[in-house]
Amino acid sequence: MSRATEATRILQSAADSLQGNHHLQHRIAVSQDLPGLFAAWTELEARAAAIAFQSHAWCSAWAAAVAGQRRSETPYIVTIFEGERLVLVWPLAVRWIGPFRVLVSFGDPATQCSDALVEPGMRQGLLLEAAWAEVAARRNAHALFIKGVRSDAAIAGMAVLRDDAWVTRVDAAPFADFRSRAQTGPTSQTGPAGARSGRSRNALQRHLRNLAKHGPVTFEMIDGPAARVAAIREVLELKRAWIIRKAQFSAGYSHPANAGFLQTLAAREDFIIARLAVAGKTAALEAGVLRGGRYWSLAQSYDARYALHGPGRLLIWHMIQRAASLGVEVLDFLAPAFPHKCEWSNGETPVRDYVIPLRPGGHAITLYFRHIRPRLKVLLVRWYRTNTGPGAAPKPAGTGLRSRRSRRPRSRPGAVQ
Repeated sequence: MSRATEATRILQSAADSLQGNHHLQHRIAVSQDLPGLFAAWTELEARAAAIAFQSHAWCSAWAAAVAGQRRSETPYIVTIFEGERLVLVWPLAVRWIGPFRVLVSFGDPATQCSDALVEPGMRQGLLLEAAWAEVAARRNAHALFIKGVRSDAAIAGMAVLRDDAWVTRVDAAPFADFRSRAQTGPTSQTGPAGARSGRSRNALQRHLRNLAKHGPVTFEMIDGPAARVAAIREVLELKRAWIIRKAQFSAGYSHPANAGFLQTLAAREDFIIARLAVAGKTAALEAGVLRGGRYWSLAQSYDARYALHGPGRLLIWHMIQRAASLGVEVLDFLAPAFPHKCEWSNGETPVRDYVIPLRPGGHAITLYFRHIRPRLKVLLVRWYRTNTGPGAAPKPAGTGLRSRRSRRPRSRPGAVQ
C-alpha cells in the first residue's frame, strides 16, 4: 500500500469514527497560501489548544520577515479539511541546508515549540497519522527536523517519533504555575510569587536597595503598539551587546529575519513587554506572548551597568508578583532549563528535538543533525570567544545540554544523540 493510499485510508477511518456525519468529505493537502487559510486557521485556533508558535499571526509575521530578507524558504503547510471545516494544520517549511531539502517547523529558529493544531476530540491521533502519511508520501524533502517537541504537544504521541525518529536533544521547559501551590520537584518553589526562601527574599531585597542607590526604581508594562515596537528594538540592542560581551552565539538572534519578526509581533495586543527602570533608564526588559492565560517568555535582556544588582531577577520577581493582574496563570520559560529559569519554576515539561530521514540522501543530513551540527556549535562558540572578546569558553546557546543528564548516544532510532 502506497503512502498516499495509506493517508486516504486513515482519513476514511477518521470519517467512520464520526457519529451521524459520514457524508462529510475529508481533504488533505499541502498549502503555501497563508492569507487564504486565515479564516479557517483562526477558527481552528479558537477551538484547539493553540499555543503561540502555531498561530496564524505567528506564522504570518515570520513569513513577512523572511520575505523581507529574501531568504530561501518555502511554506509547507499540511492541512486537513472536514467538509469546509479545517480540522488540522501542521505549519512546516522547506529549507535548503547545503544540497539537502529539509522540512522544519514554520518559523524556525524563532519557533521554539514544534506542534500541529488539531481539532479536539478522539480522532486527533488518526488525523495526525494521516498528516504524517501525506508528508512521507510526497517525499519533497530529504528529512524532517523538528525542534522543541514538548511532551504535552499534539504530535508528541505520533508513532513515527517513537519508532523511526532520531532524538538529537533532550531538555525541559521550566514553568511557574500559579493555579496550583503544590510542589512538583526538587527545584520547585511552592507558590513562586510569595514563598521564596528567606535567604532568597533577602538577596532580592538587597539587590533592590543597591539598585535604588542609582535612582528611583520603577516597574511598568509597556503600553501601545508603537511603544512595544520601540521596546523590542531596545531588547534586541541589549541582547546583541550581551552576546558580544559573553562571546555567545544564538541561532535565533543571529537570524536576519528575527528583528523584523519580533517587531511585527510586538505590535499585537497579545504581546507584552515588562520594563524595570532606574531613574527613568532601562535596567531590564522581558518580552513574550500571552495567550489563554499562558505567558511564553521569548526574550530577556538587561543593561550591563546594573548586572551586579540582578535586574533580570528583579524584573521576573515583579512580574510574578503581578501575575494575577496581568492575567498570567502559567509563566512558561521555555527550554533550555537554565538555572536562572529553574529557580522560579514549580514544574517542567520534557522537550525533545527529532530528525527523520524521508528519502535517499536523508540519512546523510540525518547524520549531520545527529553528530556534525552539535560539534559545529562548539567550534562556533570557540571562534566567538576568540574573535569577540575575552572570557572562558561558554556553553553553546540553545544546545540544552546539561552535564549531569548527558547520555552517550545509542545506535538505534529513538536514542539520544
